[in-house]
Amino acid sequence: MIRIDGIKERFGEHIDFEERAAALLKISRAQIREIKLLKRSLDCRKKPLIQTIYSLGVLVNGKEERIVRARGNENIRLIDPPALSLFQELERRGVPLAKKPLGGVRVPVVGSGPAGLFCALTLAYLGARPLVIERGGKVEERVKKVNAFFDGGKLEKECNVQFGEGGAGTFSDGKLSTGIGGSLAAAIVAEFSRHGGGETLAAESKPHIGTNVLPAVVASLRNEIASLGGEFYFDTRVSDIAVSSGRLTALELEGKKSGALDCSAAVLAIGHSARDTYEKLLSRGVHMQPKPFAVGVRIEHLQRDIDMCQYGLADDRLPAADYKLTAQIDGRGCYTFCMCPGGEVVAAASEEGCCVVNGMSGSARAGKNANSALIVTVNEGDFGEGVMDGVAFQRKWERLAYAASGGYAPPVQTLEEFRRKKSGGGFGEVMPSCRKGAVPADINSCLPEYVCSAIVKATDAFARKIPVFNRGDSVLCGVETRTSAPLRILRGEDMHSSVKGLIPCGEGAGYAGGITSAAADGVKAALSLLKK
Repeated sequence: MIRIDGIKERFGEHIDFEERAAALLKISRAQIREIKLLKRSLDCRKKPLIQTIYSLGVLVNGKEERIVRARGNENIRLIDPPALSLFQELERRGVPLAKKPLGGVRVPVVGSGPAGLFCALTLAYLGARPLVIERGGKVEERVKKVNAFFDGGKLEKECNVQFGEGGAGTFSDGKLSTGIGGSLAAAIVAEFSRHGGGETLAAESKPHIGTNVLPAVVASLRNEIASLGGEFYFDTRVSDIAVSSGRLTALELEGKKSGALDCSAAVLAIGHSARDTYEKLLSRGVHMQPKPFAVGVRIEHLQRDIDMCQYGLADDRLPAADYKLTAQIDGRGCYTFCMCPGGEVVAAASEEGCCVVNGMSGSARAGKNANSALIVTVNEGDFGEGVMDGVAFQRKWERLAYAASGGYAPPVQTLEEFRRKKSGGGFGEVMPSCRKGAVPADINSCLPEYVCSAIVKATDAFARKIPVFNRGDSVLCGVETRTSAPLRILRGEDMHSSVKGLIPCGEGAGYAGGITSAAADGVKAALSLLKK
């Protein structure tokens, strides 16, 4: 396949891909067999002039190498056609895939977030008949329980925004962009597309699915795994592990399925909020170490203001604009994270007496507000060097947020009030979006002083790029503490932990950050079992 990069057109204007490709390759249209849109992005550097930049994949009649060589253009090169599925990517890598489920003992996969699902899917392709053990419910039931919680219902400790099929990313913006790159990441995005994430998903420069679409995608992945011999235990928690002579011998289950499950290998894809599992693993001698993470708030602006800052014009045809901002403040990293264009702030608790927030967007990103985490890095010097000290640090501020608001609805205040360490003055144009509710309170009481100070300074620094960022009526919601795992479950080059047979992976193990990288780590965990 010939790849052509850097094809530009003014946003909104029609482009004939076949005509443009033929002209650039200096061939006739009749020689083109197929054209595939590989990538599409917006160039806003000369706003309000907005351009769309395309990359095309072209299959031609004739010798592609000769055509590319004749052009001598760095934007025209030969590539292998991108994989259309994870199965195709594994096949290309020479992985021995099974034509039907094989016999033998099932491999347990603990957790059904992106890491767990893609680990299980890979194991199913290998014929290994995975057994997925999920403490929460099926995604269909989970959506009902989460919506009930948002609308005033009680917190379900085992099935909530953090726990349940699909993982925490199910209630997010559904971003699939990642820094890892490579053919595996591309195949994972293609797999999400194949399961209903959208036909053009793989072509977007910043692919996202949206929280309204993700549940159906997750259910489709589950159905494929089951069709290949996999099995799911929902509403079932791994409460303990059995170890003999440094090797895993069994998992102890509680819930709908209970008792000892004998196994010599299991994949841990538990997510970053399974604090009880961390504690149990530590007590069983699994080696872990604390790691830096970040805490802060969610900040909300009007989406139309963000659009104007990023595009320099108002045009309903343009997608809701996003941003990604970083700064060094007083020796700490401050940055925006998981920005949700046209989204809403969500109450994301998973423990009683703890208040925590996250953000999510639908596929259309059509909400009135934009929101993003605005967070500050913390490390062992702030929370201690014990393995569970980062977890204790998170809990401390989540409990203070709960006390400040009197429940799971987040404490909120305007940025101007936050600067003055006061609350209760009302809101301006920007209104809180959290369905669970919003309680006026001083968030300064819910975070360390050095974090609050850095947040204020960061808003001024970020306003140099997005002028509305430090607007006084911007709304802050607290607290954002679950940005990443506060510890890492140590593993060797073979991906096994200090307990042989126990393979930690994904975001909860401290080896990924986001849906695609977690899914990729799950695939690698499955392939590590093949080597054994």
